[in-house]
Amino acid sequence: MSSKPLNVADSQNSLRTEGRPDGPAYGSYAGLPGEPLITEVNTVEGNGTRKRHGERERGRESGEIGDNQADLVQESQVALPLPVSTGGQFANDASEQGLLAKPVSSRDWLRRLEVKARIRPAIIQPFPKLSAPLFPKLSSKLTNLMSIVPSKWRWLPFWLYVACWIIIAAVLILFNNYKATTIEGTPSYIGCTTQLWAWNVETCGTDGVYCKPFSNQSFVVRCPSLCHLTYNQNKRWLGPSQVGFMQPWVVGTDVYRAESWICPSAIHAGLVSKNLGGCAVVEIVGEATDYPSTTANGMTSLAFDSRFPKSYRLKPVDSSYCTDFSWGILPIAIILVALFPLVHPSKGAFFFALISAGFWHIIFVGIPIHDESWTAAAWGTYFVTLGFAYFLYKVIIRDTIPSPPHFPIDTFLFTTLPFYLALHMEILTAPLANFGLTSRAFREPTTLIVFIVAVPAVVILCLFQLWFLRRHGVLGSYLLGYGLAIIAYFLLPFVLFLHVHLHHYTLGVILLPLTRFVQTRPTLLIQGFLLGLVVQGLARWGPASPFDTSFQNLNGDEAVWIPRPEFTIDPAGLAANGTVKWSFGMDSLSTIPDGLPYDSFSLLLNDVEVYRGAESKFNLKTVKADSNPTRPYYVRVAFVQSGSALEYSYPVTVRGNGTVTYQNGTVVSL
Repeated sequence: MSSKPLNVADSQNSLRTEGRPDGPAYGSYAGLPGEPLITEVNTVEGNGTRKRHGERERGRESGEIGDNQADLVQESQVALPLPVSTGGQFANDASEQGLLAKPVSSRDWLRRLEVKARIRPAIIQPFPKLSAPLFPKLSSKLTNLMSIVPSKWRWLPFWLYVACWIIIAAVLILFNNYKATTIEGTPSYIGCTTQLWAWNVETCGTDGVYCKPFSNQSFVVRCPSLCHLTYNQNKRWLGPSQVGFMQPWVVGTDVYRAESWICPSAIHAGLVSKNLGGCAVVEIVGEATDYPSTTANGMTSLAFDSRFPKSYRLKPVDSSYCTDFSWGILPIAIILVALFPLVHPSKGAFFFALISAGFWHIIFVGIPIHDESWTAAAWGTYFVTLGFAYFLYKVIIRDTIPSPPHFPIDTFLFTTLPFYLALHMEILTAPLANFGLTSRAFREPTTLIVFIVAVPAVVILCLFQLWFLRRHGVLGSYLLGYGLAIIAYFLLPFVLFLHVHLHHYTLGVILLPLTRFVQTRPTLLIQGFLLGLVVQGLARWGPASPFDTSFQNLNGDEAVWIPRPEFTIDPAGLAANGTVKWSFGMDSLSTIPDGLPYDSFSLLLNDVEVYRGAESKFNLKTVKADSNPTRPYYVRVAFVQSGSALEYSYPVTVRGNGTVTYQNGTVVSL
């Protein structure tokens, strides 16, 4: 058997000598109609560099085939007449039967099975490649800008550009993030959800001991822009009801409850701009007894009609450099990336620069946290992101992305712009609930409608890409790979008693393989957006696990399957000495039965833990006597397990005059 390479023309001449018409440009070998003639070639790319393409990519531009393939072609010519391919079907049944009866390797048998199942077409199409840049004349002029620089000095503009890029970015970050000053001191740069009182009862402790001081303290804060678009993604108990879903958490007017988000409260108070942020003074004023709801500056606050131990006011302050000009930095950052191809970076250099610029844009511009610990921790996440990016580049990106210097406009429109659009994913999804696929994501009708529209659109795009991949003979490998991945992704949490949580960076990693090889402008746009999702997710949240525990999966939702104590309040005892009681189980047990994994009880009064112990009663007057006997108080009780409070009961409204109102509307009075 000869090992001499055989070219396409020779193979077609051989077919003609057997009395058959000329085959297609991509002939058949080893008895498989339409299989491309595969060889290893070095093709010259637009930037003058040579690159070895993947196996199937090599075949489409090759005029020769390698030794092994030549042997298969010659063997097929001697042992078996080759049927002519007719649009995916064999020319005659006899040829098909003889073809399938011929002993073949396991790989060739699988390919024949794919053809029969219509997963693989009989005629393999070449992978699409961009033949010319968008706006070719302008692109050519941009590409040739470096021709004025002698070849031996062309490294100099490249590194000068990189140095200028770093200096410009550093200056912008310095003045936007670290130069703010006020007459009352340097402000603390806080996030849109920063609060003075934590929702988790363990964080503040009994009577809020860990959230002191309650009054006589003030400090200056600096708020970022667009905090009015930061929404609470779960309904939370506020007095007798669950409220605040899909809106900023602001309780009160002028005087705000301590767990109110400071920056949205400052917008509500008219001290901070929605779009430009600003500085304000936070003055802690201690207890308040009423928090009315009002609508001001485009925001509506929540109401609470009882006491809370800690509150704050907001005051204006004279300041410098408190304006958040992140939106001014964004176009500059995009322009710096867009001009980078003009100094002729390689694909790898451009990709590294894009990933790095996007990551640090999220860290210093997209996330309003700039203390030393955050910045130090970001470097660790950065190296993890580079590891993700390197893998994606080697496996997917470099086979798709065109040469940036020769396609500068395409690179800008179909890679850079969608990449930066995805970096602002949180703003794009601000009207939606939690992006992860959990039960709470579908509580809001708006979210459900968006999913109904978005999911079919994503499915259609995936099917379109899969259709391309089928034309090029790789659909079978994709179906096998995705099938195994889906089985593992849903089987593992079942075995380990975990819950699936599809983060958006995970979604990007899952869908990016569909863009491999297919170099079309729609595919490049999809690839740029998915790449931005990966970088934004890793920079913002880190490499979060694709699985959650049961507690993480609930994330504020009520878990009705967890047992909760129930109140058995005597109105006379409540009026006489302020005593509330509760029990457990159908037998109205006042103590925790032996054998249950619970340590004690936890009692909330107006969303503040006031008692933790084994007794099943509490005297409300030990907290503070109230001169207004008609003022409502809201009590909830829960079991404590391993030091952590479990789900609390539904709130019961009690008043000093002995009136008791249960969640179901039942009223017990004197």
